[in-house]
Amino acid sequence: MKSCFALLVMLALLPWRAGAAGPQPDDQKQTIVIQQPPQEAPKTAAEMSEMIGMEAFKEVMASGQYLVGPGDQFLVHVAGMEVPAEGKVLAEGGLYIPRVGMVRIGGLRLRDARRTIEEAYQQTVRNGGAIQIQLIAPRSFPVPVVGLVEKPGLVQARGVERISEVLAKTRGAMAATASRRNIHVIKTAFLDSAAAAWLRRLALSGQHEALAREAAQRVDLDLYEVTGESRYNPFVEDGDIIVVGAQQGKVGAMEAVQRPSMYEYVPGDRISDLLTLALGLAPNHDPEKLLLFRYAQDTRKREALPLDLKGILARDPGADLELQVDDWVVVRWLPVYHRRGEVRIVGEVVYPGYYVVEKGKTTLREIIEKAGSFTNDAALPEARVVRQKQSQQEEDIDPEFERLRTIPVGDRTEEENQYFIMKSREKRGQMVVDFVALFDRGDESQNIQLLPGDAIVVPAMQRVVVVSGQASHPGAVIYDSTYTVANYIEKAGGLGWRASKDVLVIKARTGEIRRARDVKQVEPGDRIWIKEKPVHDYWAIFTGTMGVIGQISTIILLYATLTK
Repeated sequence: MKSCFALLVMLALLPWRAGAAGPQPDDQKQTIVIQQPPQEAPKTAAEMSEMIGMEAFKEVMASGQYLVGPGDQFLVHVAGMEVPAEGKVLAEGGLYIPRVGMVRIGGLRLRDARRTIEEAYQQTVRNGGAIQIQLIAPRSFPVPVVGLVEKPGLVQARGVERISEVLAKTRGAMAATASRRNIHVIKTAFLDSAAAAWLRRLALSGQHEALAREAAQRVDLDLYEVTGESRYNPFVEDGDIIVVGAQQGKVGAMEAVQRPSMYEYVPGDRISDLLTLALGLAPNHDPEKLLLFRYAQDTRKREALPLDLKGILARDPGADLELQVDDWVVVRWLPVYHRRGEVRIVGEVVYPGYYVVEKGKTTLREIIEKAGSFTNDAALPEARVVRQKQSQQEEDIDPEFERLRTIPVGDRTEEENQYFIMKSREKRGQMVVDFVALFDRGDESQNIQLLPGDAIVVPAMQRVVVVSGQASHPGAVIYDSTYTVANYIEKAGGLGWRASKDVLVIKARTGEIRRARDVKQVEPGDRIWIKEKPVHDYWAIFTGTMGVIGQISTIILLYATLTK
């Protein structure tokens, strides 16, 4: 009798990879030992469990919403076991529980499956202690993906993956006209066989719109990416059919929104949905100026309808209107909002930085006084005011200058060359202000009114004059107010052996190039440029001259011959 009992126990424990140590003598006490599963199986389950993110854990596992089915792997611990037992849900939906037997949990939610197992255990094993059940590896199952995908078919998925993850596994990208906001998930797990067969026929015949209307859940990937709400991108379940529909049009959110653009239209969309897709209103929107651009019934004329922003934000159906294809929601900007009201001072002042100005009132002298006046190293002759454009739209483009840039120098006329040189040397935005006249001589005609965005630049006095070009020792020479151009060249070692008599002075303040003989006073920062003698090819000059002489001689001889 005892031997038969031991044999039955061994056979019952075979599905759990457990068994007795072997037939025991009748005089020894029978001890049931549950063998630990092979190392490979727990490793695979652990790897699969690590792939479950916190979102899936909370929404699918911890909530008990997971749909149990064949292939799910469970860990079960019953009082008296030394090691928890591991088992899978069988093809017919049963899970073997020690001391209980087979319990059907296939097709149940995880919380219902756990409750079913606990009830079966309590009914079968009286005073047997607690039973613990854990899902350690969710199964994979095929999910049909049909509609506007390049290669529709079956995709392997798990119940902890979202619809977007399943779509990413398809063997081809979604079609260009495929919808991202009108994807439907058909729940066939809870349909009878006739309804499931009907849905399959709709899918096979390509009637995706009719398929989507049958017990479907809409997926909106665009709204999910904006809001992160799971209802727009749910987790897939066994028995789901994913139907990718076609886009049905566009709607637009324009001007004072965070992301103005055209967005895919879905029937049932309201203005609040469009504002959500546009990431909400911009801070400088005018709450009283919302318009709906909509085509009239003749589909030709467009009308502008005023909107109630407060009602839209409150989701009042009377204000939060349903959209139609090609509707635009236009939110106007506030006419005056945080306009620039500052100027910037850089360089040799006591307190450089930004300062607030009042347009049409604040003067240059007032701002310099607020900045603590100039330092001892300030180069007033080189100081300048640069007026910035108030916006990128105000940037001027000179079409003539742009045209000349594309023409080779040799193909330009003299007037075009002069115009190009003039525009190249132009210092855009630089105001004509004499800082020396204003701050040293008190000439108030130079005390200009500043505008927001102006930049005041006060360079440091260089106190050197640079001698470059064909000097014996080119470099910087300490400035001396009594020196002439010749004195600076002498300090640089004099003229080099290849120096020409053409000496130029580049003025630091204006960038103007003058001949040395026309410069009465060299100023700090000026550059003296000694040009190099041109290299002459005397043989080329000789041969060219002889050619000209030969041609002239030929003409003279021809003339003499003809006049005889």
